[in-house]
Amino acid sequence: MRLSVDGYVCERELGRGGQGVVWLARDRAGQQVVVKFLLPGKEYDEVALARVRREFGAASRVGELATARVLDADLAGRRPYIVSEFIPGPTIHQHVAANGPLPAGRLQSMALTVAHALAQVHRVSVVHRDIKPSNILLSPDGPRIIDFGIARDDRLLESALTTPGSVLGSPAYMSPEQVQSLHVTAASDVFSLGGTLYFAATGRHPFEGESDYEVLVAVCTRDADLTAVPEPVRSVIADCLRKDPAERPTAAQLVARLAETTEGAQTEPDAPQAQPQSPPQPLPLPSERGSGGAGPGFATSARQLRLWGFAVGSAAVAVLLAVVLTTTPGGSAAGGGQRTLGSASVSSPAPPADSQPLSYTDDLTDSGDWLHKDPALAKITHKGGTMLVDPRTELEVWPQAPFEPSSFAVQLSTRTEWYGGEGGVGLWCNGSGDYWKGSRWATYLTTGQEALIVREFRYKGTFQHDRVVEVDLADLGLQVESRQQVDMSMTCSPAGEGRIEVELAVDGNKVASYTGAAFDARGCGVAAFHYSATDPQGTAFHAGFERFTASELPTR
Repeated sequence: MRLSVDGYVCERELGRGGQGVVWLARDRAGQQVVVKFLLPGKEYDEVALARVRREFGAASRVGELATARVLDADLAGRRPYIVSEFIPGPTIHQHVAANGPLPAGRLQSMALTVAHALAQVHRVSVVHRDIKPSNILLSPDGPRIIDFGIARDDRLLESALTTPGSVLGSPAYMSPEQVQSLHVTAASDVFSLGGTLYFAATGRHPFEGESDYEVLVAVCTRDADLTAVPEPVRSVIADCLRKDPAERPTAAQLVARLAETTEGAQTEPDAPQAQPQSPPQPLPLPSERGSGGAGPGFATSARQLRLWGFAVGSAAVAVLLAVVLTTTPGGSAAGGGQRTLGSASVSSPAPPADSQPLSYTDDLTDSGDWLHKDPALAKITHKGGTMLVDPRTELEVWPQAPFEPSSFAVQLSTRTEWYGGEGGVGLWCNGSGDYWKGSRWATYLTTGQEALIVREFRYKGTFQHDRVVEVDLADLGLQVESRQQVDMSMTCSPAGEGRIEVELAVDGNKVASYTGAAFDARGCGVAAFHYSATDPQGTAFHAGFERFTASELPTR
């Protein structure tokens, strides 16, 4: 006899834990789904029910690229349940148990993709609290983090739902602060990620003992033996397993670090891609707070970084920009080497070293010849010397200036403001504003009071959006309010051997910088995105830009 609840026919039990039982089921259309029920006898346990509700909220906010997509839920009935998509594929624990530790190439690529999935979780201020090999699925299109039953919202002041004296987590993968019942942040998940990567590399738990108590003591007092782990993953794990959470990297920093070191890393060329007929998928949003001055960041979109960890050597090397403040009115290109004809930007050969660098100024009183103002992404108008950009719900747009410098070495500036819902404004260089096949380096200011440096590119036709720097403006004594005009500038300068250095400045104050590998394209422009992570109504986000300036940097 099969169990059937609200049209979901349960076929077989997949597993059970302290709070619930998980079934493989079929929905009314015959599609496979996963249904998680609160265990019998837990119906009136308010703490258990609250955890199920928290799991539903956390998994719903994280998004489909980092976890299994939530399809349905009944949290008010006699037997609460959550329905999520069925993800084929083994967990890391199952894969290692069946096939042994991962070889170096696969280990490094998997480390990158799992770190990226965790970064997506943290970007919506969710702390998972139980990262371990059995909670990461190796699906055909990338790792998925599952089981948010003891997750917490890092934006809230209350601790995770526990009973007095209880400790939640899996002993060998818990962080020292979890063991000691101290305040748990995203850094705790990074520690657990280090242990999970250790298991993938060795087939052993990072901390062992004859009892759970001995394991917990080892977590707090001993260092894992990393001699069997190959570089560069060994040093990544070592940093993740630091006892002091303030000394651990954020998940976003791990992504940038692993992308830099992945053997054979390269971005896919900007070859034309077949353009889907469906509308573009949502893009990221801010929230995560990391350590070391890294503030909240972009949350995941429905189509983001998909670097499958079992395709060896797949990531792109990080590239960055630098930004300094300058604003100038105008609307023309100056200097030798480029002129604007109608709607096209025409470049002449690069000027000799002793000629004046090119510059472009635009008072934005009309549309001019700006490119990539896709109405499917945003409504873009010009009024009273301002370019008004209204991104569609959870989308991003990159209007491109009719100016292409002779190299990526350029300084950009604008005066900008926003109002309405949640989102961000920015500048970008070293790329293209084409949503479907463009790459770029971008800097953003967000309504979440963050300054971001972001690497954006296409890999195998999929849009990838990696924050490599995230700074809380409050840590710098800065605050940007709705309808407050700010001067924003970005400087992209050569850093040697195909690398680029990026700086972002706000009202003349340098707030962020980074160095990474440069893209080939040389376009530049402004950017705006909308998100609704904490706004169910998806209130429209409005951005305004005045006086855009782009100037080539003098050759050295």
